[in-house]
Amino acid sequence: MGTNFYVVKNKPSTRGAIAHIGKSSYGWLFLFHREDKIWEEPPIVWNTYEEVMEWLEKYTTGVDPAFCIMNEYDHEVPFWQFKSLVDGIQADEGCQRNTENFVYNYNVNGYRFDDSEFC
Repeated sequence: MGTNFYVVKNKPSTRGAIAHIGKSSYGWLFLFHREDKIWEEPPIVWNTYEEVMEWLEKYTTGVDPAFCIMNEYDHEVPFWQFKSLVDGIQADEGCQRNTENFVYNYNVNGYRFDDSEFC
């Protein structure tokens, strides 16, 4: 069982999602979804952990952010909470020892990424 996370244009539902950030699943490192949506405004190009976090911090925080992070249950997740979740999973020794983390996914500096559709 896992939880998907999305970027939404400040709507109260994931039906307005413009990008799939990725999925958190018990026992696994966080699985990021690679994005290359250069036609979006602002463009969404996520190929590394740093690119994802920089984009999310820039566009989902502040006084009147243009976007928000939501989980698949339509709950808004503040940037700091999302980053804390990902960083905590990344530091979890059990997740780190899972030898299948990178069998089907790309290893990008120790973070899991995939460019195919997944849920």
